[in-house]
Amino acid sequence: MADWIKRFVLMVVCLLAAIGCYTFGIPKGGIAFLLLGLVFEGLFWFGLLGNRKHKKTG
Repeated sequence: MADWIKRFVLMVVCLLAAIGCYTFGIPKGGIAFLLLGLVFEGLFWFGLLGNRKHKKTG
């Protein structure tokens, strides 16, 4: 599996997990879910904007 596919899938999973945590945490007042949502969202943005290491060929 290509690295960019793994990266894309991981980013989508983190974004969906963040949305799920926000959706569950806000109505219930669960601060733990809100914090977990922030962590997942941070992982999403870090994956989207983070350093990309390019392989040198040759």
